[in-house]
Amino acid sequence: MYSVIHECGHALYDLQIEHEYEYTPLASGASLGVHESQSRFWENFIGRSREFTKLIMPSLKTNLPFMSKFTEVDVYKYFNLVRPSLIRVAADEVTYNFHIMVRYEIERKLIGDEVSVSEIPSLWDDTMEEYLGIRPKKQSEGALQDVHWSGGMIGYFPTYSLGNVIAGMIYERIQKEMDIHNLIEQGNVNQIKSWLKDHVHKYGSVYSPKELQRKICGETYNPEHLVRYLESKYT
Repeated sequence: MYSVIHECGHALYDLQIEHEYEYTPLASGASLGVHESQSRFWENFIGRSREFTKLIMPSLKTNLPFMSKFTEVDVYKYFNLVRPSLIRVAADEVTYNFHIMVRYEIERKLIGDEVSVSEIPSLWDDTMEEYLGIRPKKQSEGALQDVHWSGGMIGYFPTYSLGNVIAGMIYERIQKEMDIHNLIEQGNVNQIKSWLKDHVHKYGSVYSPKELQRKICGETYNPEHLVRYLESKYT
């Protein structure tokens, strides 16, 4: 479900770019970091909210008989369980960026010719243990779990953390104009989608990433907003 929400965030960005930019270099996101901010915003800030849990509970109980044993609070806690994990795409919001750090450190050493490809599995395992206190038992839990490197996307992973940071900035900005939690609870995500179109999506790549952030939030790449969100939600 969260993978679908994540990819829908990407799709909404592309679909809501001004149509007059089609077939030009402007008909794409401002950057991969900004693009990931949209997917991570919908996946986490919307999809893992208490209000979204309440919204989908009737559907969950209708379609999954075993759900009758669980309360809304149970499901909300399940969606937001914080614990070190081996698989990035299943990681919680609090530990997720450590997964990105692992990959970034390895990429930097690879490009700097400090390590060879054959050393990646052991370096991965050591770095995971250093950052998250857990160690993979097989490579499918470690260096072979993502498609990015085999697809040639060296340098892509940091865009997820950049996206988290930008999403935190947007989350605080959007709340100045609407009661986002009430809208989610009512299932009225169209108002949120329209706001994102007017402030982020429609411009495509007219503005550089930093120009776009300044236009929306008056600053660039400030992680304090993300930290405030995480502290408020999890502590």
